Amino acid sequence: MTDLSAHSAEKRQGYDAPLLDYIQRATVSMDWKALGTSQRAALAAAKMAGPAFLKILQALSDRPMTPDEAADATGLSLLTARPRMSDLARPRDPETGRRIAPFIVATGQERRTSSGKPASVMRLATQQEREAWQS
Repeated sequence: MTDLSAHSAEKRQGYDAPLLDYIQRATVSMDWKALGTSQRAALAAAKMAGPAFLKILQALSDRPMTPDEAADATGLSLLTARPRMSDLARPRDPETGRRIAPFIVATGQERRTSSGKPASVMRLATQQEREAWQS
């Protein structure tokens, strides 16, 4: 579990309680496919998830971006930024595994990645979008 006390109140300012609760309890370690390396990688990712979520959210508060752009803006590896953005776009309750309202949403725009493939441009979800969301 991520310790949010390590992050300044200034960085958390503006984030609503459900998001902070999700970041605090996010269990990306549930997302492993097999015993062994997959499980160990997921457990290692879980330790870094909270800080990565906060960095990505801070970057998206400046402007919408693709996972590649978020990785560049935050200094995170693309292999960290991409799955954390997926987690924020399709979050699941850490205890029940049920889908919950997204924290980021696609803008409908796409931009090319460094490899030339199209990637969705993501932005922070509004409170109204989160309230209107249905699974």
